[in-house]
Amino acid sequence: MYDTQLTAEQKRTLRALAQEWNTKCEGDYESTFVGGVAHAYCDSGIMTDGLSAADVAMLSKYFTGETIYSAEMGIDELETLVARMEDTQWQTDLFKFVDAVNSVLTAEQHKNLDSTEAAMSYCWECCE
Repeated sequence: MYDTQLTAEQKRTLRALAQEWNTKCEGDYESTFVGGVAHAYCDSGIMTDGLSAADVAMLSKYFTGETIYSAEMGIDELETLVARMEDTQWQTDLFKFVDAVNSVLTAEQHKNLDSTEAAMSYCWECCE
C-alpha cells in the first residue's frame, strides 16, 4: 500500500513506541492514543483525532471545544498559543509521538511523502 518499506529493526522500534505511548497516554478519540494519531494520519486527516486526553485538558484551559475541534486553527497553532500563554515550551503528546515515529525513519525514507503515514499505519497495526 505504501512505497516506504520498513526494516525489521524499524518495525521493532515502532512496535515498542506504540506500546510505550499507549501505556502513558490516554487517547481522546480512539480507544488507544496511538490509534488516534494513526487514524489522523492514515484515515481521517483530522489532527484532533490524534490528541491525547492530556492534550485536550491543556488546550481546554485556554480554548473552548469548538475552537479545539474546529478547522479554523490547526493543532500546531493552538500549541504555539498555549506555549506563549504558559510562557514555556509546550508540545502536545500528538506531536511528541509523531516526532518519535519520524526519528525511526531514515533520511532516504523521509524523501518519500508517505513515509510517516506508512510508519503510523504500522503503529496502528500494533494496537490491534
